[in-house]
This record gives sequence, C-alpha cells and structure tokens, in this order.
Amino acid sequence: MKDHFSVLAVALLIVTVGAQDPSSNYLLTGHSTPWSNSLAHQFFSLASQHALLENRTKSGLVKRVYEDRTFDDDLCDRDVTFIRDSIDNLEEWALEFPDTWGRMPMGLFWGHTISMGQYEECVAATSTHTEEVRGQYCLASLNITTFYQSVKKRGEEFTRISYKQTDPQIFELGICVPKTCSAEKADELLKYAISKFYGQDVTDSETPMVTQTRCKYDAPIELRGIDIFAIIFFSLIIFFMVASSVYDYIQTRNGAPKKPLLLAFSVLTNAPKIFTVKKVNNPNVIHCLNGLRCFSMMWVVFGHGYMTFYDLPHINKNKFYTWVQTPYSMLVQNGSLCVDTFFFMSGLLMCWGAFREMERTKGKLNIPMMYFHRYIRLTPVVAVVVLYIMSLYKYSGAGPMWFKLGTQDKRCADTWWATLIYVQNYAFPYSICISQSWYLAVDTQLYFLSPLFLIPLWKWGKKALVPIVIFLILCLGGTFATFMLNDFTLFRVQDDHVDLRQRLTYYPTHTRIPTWLIGVIFGYFLFTRNRGRQIPMSKPMVLTGWFVAFGTMLACMWGPYWRILPDTPDSPLIEGAFFEPLSRTSWALSIGWIVWACYNGHGGLINDFLSWSFFTGFSRLCYCMYVIHRIVQLVNAARLQTDTHFSNYDAILRWWHDFGITLCASIFATLAFEAPILGIEKAIFGKPAPKKKPTPGELAKTAAPVESEPETKPQAVPEVEPKLIEETKADVTPIPSSEENPSKA
Repeated sequence: MKDHFSVLAVALLIVTVGAQDPSSNYLLTGHSTPWSNSLAHQFFSLASQHALLENRTKSGLVKRVYEDRTFDDDLCDRDVTFIRDSIDNLEEWALEFPDTWGRMPMGLFWGHTISMGQYEECVAATSTHTEEVRGQYCLASLNITTFYQSVKKRGEEFTRISYKQTDPQIFELGICVPKTCSAEKADELLKYAISKFYGQDVTDSETPMVTQTRCKYDAPIELRGIDIFAIIFFSLIIFFMVASSVYDYIQTRNGAPKKPLLLAFSVLTNAPKIFTVKKVNNPNVIHCLNGLRCFSMMWVVFGHGYMTFYDLPHINKNKFYTWVQTPYSMLVQNGSLCVDTFFFMSGLLMCWGAFREMERTKGKLNIPMMYFHRYIRLTPVVAVVVLYIMSLYKYSGAGPMWFKLGTQDKRCADTWWATLIYVQNYAFPYSICISQSWYLAVDTQLYFLSPLFLIPLWKWGKKALVPIVIFLILCLGGTFATFMLNDFTLFRVQDDHVDLRQRLTYYPTHTRIPTWLIGVIFGYFLFTRNRGRQIPMSKPMVLTGWFVAFGTMLACMWGPYWRILPDTPDSPLIEGAFFEPLSRTSWALSIGWIVWACYNGHGGLINDFLSWSFFTGFSRLCYCMYVIHRIVQLVNAARLQTDTHFSNYDAILRWWHDFGITLCASIFATLAFEAPILGIEKAIFGKPAPKKKPTPGELAKTAAPVESEPETKPQAVPEVEPKLIEETKADVTPIPSSEENPSKA
C-alpha cells in the first residue's frame, strides 16, 4: 500500500493526467479544452458524480454550522454540478473555477512545496446566471511523506551538515470550490476525485486535506465591537492632532499664550522635537549612544526580516541550507547580540539618570513615581499596537500566505493582557502577542528591580559591587546549567528544542541580568569617576583597547563559524553552554569600551560618526520602530500571492521596504501617541519655572512710559541642563532582538 501511495502521490503533485485513458467514464465530456486533462477541471466532473452517489445512499440534508456561517451539503452538490455543466458549455465564469487551481509546482526538489493558484480570481468568481454561485478559495494540504521516503538520495557528498534538513511532509495546493461547500465537504470531494484518479488507497481518510481555517470567500465585512472602537479611537486621535495643530498655528500667528495641555497633540510642536537637532557640549550627554542605538535597531529589522523572509513561498527554499553555511549568515544567526547592546545601554542610562535624580534629592528616590512614569511612557504605543492587532489587523490582507503568517491576532486573543503588564515572557512564552515585546517585559522587570542595586550603590559605593558581581556570576552559571541540563547546542538552528530553549534561556529576565548589570556597573563608574572630565590615555593603550574590543566582537560574531563548515564535527554541549553566557557579557564589555573611549575623547572618527546629529533624530523614533516593525513585516509577507526567490539580494530588497514603511508608521506613532503622552505628562506633573522677583530698577523701568523706554537686549535665559541623550528615552530604551531562529521564524 505504501509503495502504491508513493507512486501516486508524485502523480498528484504534477496534477496532470495526460496518461489517463480519455475514454474513461470519469473524464470530462463535451468540448475539448487545453486544460481538459487537468485535475482542476476534472474535479468538478468527479465531484458531481460523487453527489449522485451520495443522493442514492443518503436521505435528507446535511448542514454544518460554524461560528460565522452555515453550510449546506445539498446546495454544495448542486453548485458543483452547475459549474460542471457550465464548464462543458465553455462559459467563462465557470472556467474561472478550475483556472484558479494550483498547477504543476516548479522546484519541488528544491523545497518549493506550495502551488497557490490565483486567490483573487477564485474569490471573485461569480455565476452570470440568476442562480448565484460564488467561489471559495481553500489551501489544501496533501501528504507526500511516503513519496519522499521512497526517493533515492544523491549520496553522502550532499549531506546537509548539522543543519537538519528534513524531507517535506506536506504539499500545499490552492483549490477553488463553491462557497456553499464546507471544509469537510470540500475535503470529501477532493479525496474522492484523487482516489478515482490514483486509486482508493491514495488518500489518508483520517487526515483532512481541507480545513475551515484555510478557506476564504469574498464575504461582506461585518465589523465587530472592537473594530468599531478601534476606528473611532484612531479617528479621534487624528482629530486631536488636527485640532491641536490648528490651535497652535492660530496662537502662534496671533502671538497669544498657549496652554501646554492643548499643545500635546500639535504636530507643529512635536515634529520639531523629533527632527530638530541641536548638539550640545554637556557632560551629561553621551552622544555616541545615539549611533549605537540606531545601528542596533537597523540590525534588528534586518534579522527579523530574514526570519520572515525564510517563510515565504520560495521556488528555491532549500537554498537556506547552504545559506546558513556562509559567513554572511552569521549576522542573522548571531544577531541576538544586538539585544545585549540594548541591555547594556538600558542599564547604563537607568543608573546615570537615577544617580542624577538622587544627586538632586540628596539620595532620595521616589520609587512609586519612577514606576508610574516608566509605565505611562512605555505603554501607550504598545497598547495601540495590541488594539490594532486585535481589531483592524485581520483586514490588512488576505490570500494563501495570510492563512500561514497572518495569525498574529489569534496569538493576542488570550495573551494581550500579559503584554500590557509586561509579564508575557514568563506567562505566555510560546504565544506572545507582540512577539518582540518580550524585551519590553524583561527591561521593565529589570527597571522595577533596579532600586535593589541603585540604593546600595549610592549609599555604599564600591562596597556594594561585591554582592552585585557575585549575583551576576550566579546568573551566568544559571544559563550555563540550563544549557547542560537540557542538551542545548551552540546554534539555535541546530537545536532540537528551539521553543524550549527560547523559553528557558532567551526570554527570561534572570538570564538577561548579567548584561544589564554590566551596564549598571559601567554607569556607576562613569557617573562617579568620569563625569565632566576626560581621562587621558596613551595612544598605544587606546589602540590596544580598540583592537581588543573589536577582536572580541568579531570572535563573538564569527568565532563559532567554523563549527558549521562541512568537515567540522558538531560542537559538544559544553561549548554552547560556555559560549551563550560569555559571548553576551563579552559583547557588552566591548560596547562599554566604545562608550568609554568616545566619552573620553579617544573615539576619533568612530565617535564622530556615532555622534552624528542625524542619529540623534533617528534615535527618537527607535522605540516606536521596535514595537511596530514586526507587524509591518508580517503584513507585507502574509499579503503575498505569488512565488518568491531566496537570495541575499532579495532579502535586502525586502528589508528596505519593510524598514521604509516601519519608519513612516513610527513617525506617525511618535507624533500621535508617544509625544502627546510626554506632553500631557509634562503639563500635569511638570513644575512651572519660578518667577524671578523684579529688582527696584526693573520696577522703575516697568513703570516708565513705553515710548521713553530705551531699546534693550532681552535678558538671556539660563539654559536648562539637557537630560542624558533625551530623557524621554532614557528609561525606555527599546531592545530589539533576533529572538527566533531562522528555521522557526
């Protein structure tokens, strides 16, 4: 039976029956067409035949009720027969049904295991008769496991190294059936047609080929309550932006005073705050962090873009297994190092900002207000993205790939609340609503724990470093032990327990503490020993520092590359157990050198580039870009209805358009949500500037007639000391990551 199945399964894949006897009683009758021997055309003839057999053996109607609609098997049989008769009559509307089916796949043995057909033509197919028949597209899954097991492999010289390439189990075929057919009915008819062509034992009756979740027809949009709420909410936000901007313009034109609360949504006020850059020489500003933040953000979009790119319908998908052997692929495979850049900066900025506040308040830290500010600065953008995913996201695209990739709203159905209180990395590690928001959870949890480290450091100074360093080492040991106990390997792509590895070593806060604590310790020394002055260093020492830092970063990035070469044995478990925690901390220490050298005037061209004013404006958009970019990538990928090609150049092209759309969406999100919240917070909690009491001389001038007052130069207002980088981001540093493995994107 298995041998028979394997032979017939490959025949199904090429969906042609040219070798069949044309006189067979189940072939189409009537006019000959170029497609008359295709499975798509002959499906309707065989399905009609099946309907006749069903009517002889069954009595009464069979109705299947789903949450959103009711199907009638009798109407389905009627419509299938009507389509068959119209095909025989060569009516164009009927020919569209088989015309939209998937056809012979190209590159099947290079991993192209999907033939999508023409989705839009199918759902638009409508009869021209009084009796309405409309199309319904389904993406069927045909089991080809036995066939691939019977294929004689090329030989050991083509071994897929350690990156386990498994034989495909499913071939996906786009089919078009009447919308009156339920998934069970369509599955029944498809299995009947296939069994008639290739034998009764070809199909596996226990596994459905067609499921309701992968069927779609052109139904009228019925807005749910949450959809209506989202439309009203976004409309109100746009109205507030327009109204606030008009108010700002009128008051500016008339020279009238403005109320800060009414300016919160003004684009005229908020846009310059984002795009206007005035570089200041201030000891409390570390300019190079802007460049580091921006490059890490671009790296994040790049890495996540590759993971999404892998899931596209490539005609040469197996190229991935040779791509992972290239040095270039290490930028993605070890792309999670950019997470450690952000954790380091988060710890540094948090420590620096808290110490400045404690310096002003003589050691006091208003912890409740500190937590409150953190939450209201982070949450609005996250909440808006969650609202979009749960409401309007489902209307953002459709098609075969939407069945596969456009499922983010289902992940949010039960887990959205965990995202809004930042516990999703522990509560729902396998179904995080906004997949990349695990970082926001970790960073927020570390922020809430920060007083445990900040207060001892402020009170006892270097004495508090001893227990902090011991705690850091214990956390590193915890990651090492987790690797050894669970048999985790050096590379995620190579691991047999990728999901478990993500949950135990990638998402948890306790595995991320070491890198963050390095940033805290670095921030402590930079603030207490280095602020406001530059520490001199000889040129040989500076060059040595740069060589060691860059060498360490290159070792972290490309050091394990030799392990994926064809003739290299797989790495032992202990190698991965050491590499995972030590590479993260080594990377953070190297970033620390870059920051220290640039702050102390030893950065040269590197500091000039990282401190470029362009990065200052760009960095103000990074938080919104981090929260939004994965949704943009998923929507762009899920909307595809044609085949693609896997190559680095194609991936970079997709990165550019993902990045561009993300940038535009982030500008809007910053102006509509992030900047207004900061403006409202400042209007409510900000302290008005104290009024200076006029001197007797100034009172005399004020009392003098205006026409006799001499022209004077306005008194210079003392410049307020700028916050570190930008206070609006100091405790909200986004930490993008490439958290998923390319084979599991």
